[in-house]
Amino acid sequence: MMDNPQSLSMQADGSPATISWASPAYQGVWARTLLETPGGRDTGANVRWFQTARWQGAIDADGHVITGLIEGPAVAHSVFQTPDRIVQTGLRDRHLAIWERMPQSLGRRITLARRGSDGAPTEERLLVCGDFLLHVAPTANQQVALRFGRISEDGQTWQVELDSHHASAGSALPWRLQRLGMDLAVVSADSLLTGAWEVMEWMEG
Repeated sequence: MMDNPQSLSMQADGSPATISWASPAYQGVWARTLLETPGGRDTGANVRWFQTARWQGAIDADGHVITGLIEGPAVAHSVFQTPDRIVQTGLRDRHLAIWERMPQSLGRRITLARRGSDGAPTEERLLVCGDFLLHVAPTANQQVALRFGRISEDGQTWQVELDSHHASAGSALPWRLQRLGMDLAVVSADSLLTGAWEVMEWMEG
């Protein structure tokens, strides 16, 4: 345990809840390596918590995602055991979870919103933390479609690791991101990402 651990109230999926601007200490992509509940112990769930300064995406084991501004009621509490390891305990239910930051997620933190035909930002989001990206798009049935993956070392492709529709999981897809102004970025990639995006947040590491 750190001598002066930082702590933060969190939602049940492990995402920060009660602050409006996440400290750099929390930013990056975190993998849940342990979940203990009265019903058992889970060390293999594919759960990721994706955190930029103002936005978050929490991917559960079923491929569902929660994304948005950092807000909402606190239902769990976390303490840094090391700078890259968080221990989370439930406030309203009995659980213990351990989250470990993926080292390749350090560096730049970017949040983009897709621009619609009228030029205004939509609810579709593209998050980048270090080498990782998360694409979240609303669907017709008021759900969300997500893709999570890793950008290649040369920055020309990205490998899809998780696709909620299972259409492109395991695929290597083209990738290029350019910032053209204070509030405009352009993505040249596959058909689901290509286009103009509103810059909501852009921090270089």
